[in-house]
Amino acid sequence: MKGNPLKNLGIHAKLLLSVFALISATTFTLGYAGISISRQFIQDRFEKRISSLAKYLALNAELGVLIENRGMLNKLAANLMTEDDVARVIISDRDKRELIALSRDVPGPFSTVEEPVLLSESAPYDELLKWYSISDQGTKVVGMVKITYSTIYIEQILTVMAKRFIWFSAGLTCLAGLIFYFLSRSMVRPVTQLAQVARGVARGDMELRAQPGGLPETRDLAVAFNSMLDSIKRNRDALEDAYQEIIQQTTLAEMGKFSLMVAHEVKNPLSIIKSSLDVLKSDPSFSCNDVMIFYMEDEIGRLNRMIEDFLAFAKPGRPCFRQVDVSALIEDIVEKFRLQKADSEVEIRSEIPPGLYHGRMDPDMFSRVITNILKNALEANGDKGEVLVTVSGEDETLRVEIADLGDGIDKGNIDKLFEPFFTTRSKGTGLGLTYALQVVKAHNGTITARNRREGGACFSVELPLDTGPIPR
Repeated sequence: MKGNPLKNLGIHAKLLLSVFALISATTFTLGYAGISISRQFIQDRFEKRISSLAKYLALNAELGVLIENRGMLNKLAANLMTEDDVARVIISDRDKRELIALSRDVPGPFSTVEEPVLLSESAPYDELLKWYSISDQGTKVVGMVKITYSTIYIEQILTVMAKRFIWFSAGLTCLAGLIFYFLSRSMVRPVTQLAQVARGVARGDMELRAQPGGLPETRDLAVAFNSMLDSIKRNRDALEDAYQEIIQQTTLAEMGKFSLMVAHEVKNPLSIIKSSLDVLKSDPSFSCNDVMIFYMEDEIGRLNRMIEDFLAFAKPGRPCFRQVDVSALIEDIVEKFRLQKADSEVEIRSEIPPGLYHGRMDPDMFSRVITNILKNALEANGDKGEVLVTVSGEDETLRVEIADLGDGIDKGNIDKLFEPFFTTRSKGTGLGLTYALQVVKAHNGTITARNRREGGACFSVELPLDTGPIPR
């Protein structure tokens, strides 16, 4: 079965068809009624005119009928025949004998009007009255006038009127349709745009938004639609974040198990190797300046640090919060690095206000976070230039910023810095910043990285500043 084709039309087309049909039906109905009224009016007026001519002829033909003066009647009938619409004139006597019958070729159709020839009571020819009877209305009928006239001119007038009306109605209908086309287009356009936006969103483009229309209803509809899209986008983003976090947590858990297993399996053999190397170094036959021994000690130390990073990452432990003098803690870390880098060209500057306390902090974990970031900054500088450590406590936020003058961070790597095992250094484990992120999150804080305008990178750690006592 074929479906109804009207169901496939859009609202714009349906509105246009409906209005076109309504206007057409209304216009032609009013036109038909107008033409019918006009036809009746013209016919009545035309018939009254011919009736008036017939009465005038009957009044003047009174004497001619009585005396049967055909010449007189012929002249009267000939005068009437000068009318364009008159096709035939017949004057008959009381016995219906035709006294005069004049006619001419006139195109039809035709209508006929009859008017009696009456003898008035005041007529001066009393001798003739005895030949005629009195009618029911007190008048004396002496003859009859019949006029046949053509109605072709009426039909022509009505035909011209009908044609003009048809053209006028068609023009009016087209004009009304054109006006309504633009009106309906302005009403339908926002709905069409909503449909296009909905299709775009269905294809995955969540950034599309509907433009408000010119009408209050379409504006409200666009605002409600956009609010729905914003809500869907927020929920979708939240769901994706939760899904990514679940994947990351699952991955981290698996990595943690693997790291614990590897760390435990490697730590003991590594300790034996380190002890054996110490024994070999105590042998007088080995030189302490042996390059191979130096490489072995360096690699053993690197493996040991890697194992510690694995263990800290896999099993970070629960923070032990207490009140901490943050200023003193960070100042101690900076001073240790200054002593370690005393022989290098790097300068470590610090801007740390004294007496800045935090009531909910694990000093060991936070100290390791600052140490990892400061170590990365020094390595980025290449043990030269300047590293700036800035600490502030404003707007109920503890902010620690560590800036270097290195090469900066590639834009494509900024979002990957805190992912496990991501590193750009050959001897790095890629777990230092991941550990820092875990610790900062445990303190309800945030850690971010950015490139500086003057060159280098800047890492910022922000924690809610809590100066109150630890609840017991």
